[in-house]
Parts: sequence; structure tokens; C-alpha cells
Amino acid sequence: MDVLKDLKSEAKGFTILYVEDNQALRQNAAKLLQKFFDRVDVAADGVIALEMFKKNLYPIVITDIKMPNMNGFKLIKNIKHLRADTKILIMSGYDKKEYLIEAIELDVFRYLKKPVNLKALTSDLYIALKEIKEARNTKILYANLQNIFNYQSSMVMMLNQTKPVLANQIFLDFYDVDSLEEFKETYRGISEQFMEHDGFLYDSEKISSIDKLRMSEKKLFHIKMKNASAEIKHLIAKYQIIPEKSGYGILSFDDVTELKLLKLFDERQTDLDDKNQDNEAMFKLLEVIQRNSAKVELHNYYKGLSITHDGVIVEVKNDSIVLKTIYMQQKAVQYEKRTILVSEALPSAINCSEVVKIGFENQTIEVKNLKFMNSSPISRSTIRVVPDEKQSASLFLSENKFHGDIIIEDISLDAVKFKLNALPAGLQSGDEVNLDIVLELDKKPLIINTEATMLRKSESRHSFSVVFIFKDVKKRDLVKYITKRQMAIIREFKGLQNG
Repeated sequence: MDVLKDLKSEAKGFTILYVEDNQALRQNAAKLLQKFFDRVDVAADGVIALEMFKKNLYPIVITDIKMPNMNGFKLIKNIKHLRADTKILIMSGYDKKEYLIEAIELDVFRYLKKPVNLKALTSDLYIALKEIKEARNTKILYANLQNIFNYQSSMVMMLNQTKPVLANQIFLDFYDVDSLEEFKETYRGISEQFMEHDGFLYDSEKISSIDKLRMSEKKLFHIKMKNASAEIKHLIAKYQIIPEKSGYGILSFDDVTELKLLKLFDERQTDLDDKNQDNEAMFKLLEVIQRNSAKVELHNYYKGLSITHDGVIVEVKNDSIVLKTIYMQQKAVQYEKRTILVSEALPSAINCSEVVKIGFENQTIEVKNLKFMNSSPISRSTIRVVPDEKQSASLFLSENKFHGDIIIEDISLDAVKFKLNALPAGLQSGDEVNLDIVLELDKKPLIINTEATMLRKSESRHSFSVVFIFKDVKKRDLVKYITKRQMAIIREFKGLQNG
């Protein structure tokens, strides 16, 4: 094999970045590399190289380690952050063990000791280019598979064991996501979306629904799932093994909602679903309120401070409504990114969880994603405030300290809500814990050490909110803190209105 000839063929159309602080070496290496690559860029140190990389995102980089301003390892870390698949070759006069270990940890493609053997360098560059092209071909194949999937009339997903690896556009549209990664970040897994319904497939303590599908190839299962609009859909699911591809299979879903078969399986559950999703009736009721020019109340919270004012409905659209209210309430809605509607004509409060537009010039707010609330935060019996940044908290469960991140979301005389980056192992509603909370009152620490009971928890995309009820806390200083904090929030909110 003629390595030089093959390298020239493989390098056609590629650019390369060479980083070396020694001018003579830099010039000589550039002349050599120009024999193979369409374009060779050079840099004298890591700082210059990083700026060049940001603009060009080179597929191959050759760098020294010891350089002024920014060494090679720091440069490599930055490059990997910007483009993880860049092939990086180190050329260094040092081969210390710790250098080699760090290179391995940074996924460096090759580590070459100076003076570099020409045959070794060209051979490594040839291998690097081959791997880059193979990776690109794999991406092209993957894109073609995606196109094939997208021509299917059903929702289709490819699984490796139980992990989703590919999904067609119909599936992504069902959940209103742009990619499978976004689906996994938002919804965790596919089996978690299967809703309980008599005679249907959903996760149980004995076996996961995905495992049951995989063990029952080509058998049809009834599935109930909500789409991105919270509409309940009835689907028929089937799993099929991919031949000669161990662990891989295709999971397909056919939508049979229009056949209205859900009641045949579980009438009670279906009736409950219908009640929870009766948006049509809710919007008709809102139209009645609008036609009669009846007032509604808008409720918001700014760091625990209740902001409530009257408003009127000026327009009811297909999936949203337009309200008119005063500037102060508009600012509160802008801050909280939602509002709660209350009216004597409504059976319960309505949570408007998405703000479409705020028109300050005409005092209007357009909101969507409206749902009746089973319970409303406007009925709070105690004042809750969001503490300032001077706060800290510790959580102990069975004398074991929780070592994750804790932020106090709000606090009242009776309870506290923590935001946690993870849940302590085994923590359940009703569990007793010990809390150490430190706030600042009159420039002095206010220390709250108390037993508490976990009331409830909720999960968002990247964190957990957990509410604890105090068992025995000295309320005198806490009353003073909440009062002063509330006054500070009022001043802050007034300043926000003028901003």
C-alpha cells in the first residue's frame, strides 16, 4: 500500500489545523501537510488556535502540548466541547506518563513523540480520515433510515433492548418534539407514557410494558397515551425483531381513537378522561362570560407576593383567550409566565399555563393551555415568600445527610419547599426528616432547626420540588422574617413595574 498516495486521496476536500509554537517546525510541517490536504491552517499558540477552530470547526487538529498562553490539553478540552468528533493528534517532545493518561481521558486519537516519524504520521492521518468518512457515511445511512421511517403511516420507533434509538416524524409530531433526544429529555421513556386502562398494556410492578412487548413479538396490544396537546389516544402497538441485529426491534403504533373503543374496555376510566379533557365546554363557558362582559379575576404570585386584579375577556379563540387587565397584573403575568382565572361563573379556577403575548400598549394578555384546577393556590391559608439569595439548607433523613444541591423555593410559618437536583434515596410522603435552614434577618443569621414531615413532591425536567411541613418551629423570628421579606418583595415588584 502506498500510504502517501492513499493519504492524498483520502485528504481531498479536508482542512487541517496545525498548532505549534516553534516557528521552524510550524513552517516545515505546514509544507508537508499541504502536499496532502486542500487547506492547512497554522497557529502559534492555543488561544489563536481556539479562535480559528470556533470559526472553522476542523475535522482534524494536530497540536503540541507546551505552548504559551494556552497549553495543548486546555485547547483540546475546548475543542471537544465545541466538536466532540474532531480527531486530535498530539505531537510533543514529552512522553510523561501523566501526559499520556490525560490524553487518553480526553479521547485523543494519537500521541506522537517528537521527532515524529513521517511514515507513522501519514499512516495515522490516513486512519483518522478513514474513520471520519466512515462516521459520516453512518450519519448518511441513519438519515436515510429516518426518511424511510418517515414514509410510514404509523408511529414507528426503533429500540435497542429497551432504549429508543430512532423515531419517525409522525412519532415526533405526536409529542411535538424536534428530535428523539428532546423526547427522552421531556418524557423520559416511552413505556412511562402508557396510561392505566383495563385490558390495556402499561407498566406494572411485575414487568415493564416494553419487556412484555419484546417477549411477545408480533402480538397486538392496546395502548392509551396522551399526545402533546394532552389528548388521550387509543393505539394498537406491535413489536417486531430486526433479523440478524441482536437486541434491536421495531415498535409501531396504529391510532384507532376514532373507533371509540375505549369505553368497551373501561367505561369508568373513559368517563373520567372525558371529564378531565372537556376543553370544548370550558371554552363555550368562557364565550358566555365574554358576551356578558362579566369580570374575571387574574391571580399571580411574585416571589410569594399575591398579585390579584380584575380583568375582562375580550376574545375567545380556538385554543386561547385574550384578556384585558391593568399594567401591574401584566407585569406579574410576564414574570410568572402564567395566570389563574377565577369567576363566579366558573365551576373552578382555570390555570392558564402558557402566555402567548402581552400587549402593554393595549393592556391585553393572550394565554393558552387552559385547564380547570382541582385545587387552587389562591386559597392559600398562609403567606409564603421566596427567600433572598442569602440562604442555605441541609436535609437529614434517618441521620444521613443529603449531599445534593438544595435551594429554598419558598417558606411559610408552617412549611418550606425545597428544589433538589436529586431525590434522597427512599424519601416518601409522610417520612420524617430533620431540616437545618439558615436565612438572614437584620444582617444576622436566622437559624431554623426542626423536625419536619414530607408532604408531597413534584418533578420537572431537571429537578424535584419537595414540600416539608414543620413539626415544631419557633415562629416569632420567622414571622418577623416573612413580614420583612414580603415588604422587600413589594418594593422590588414596584421597581419592576417602573422598569
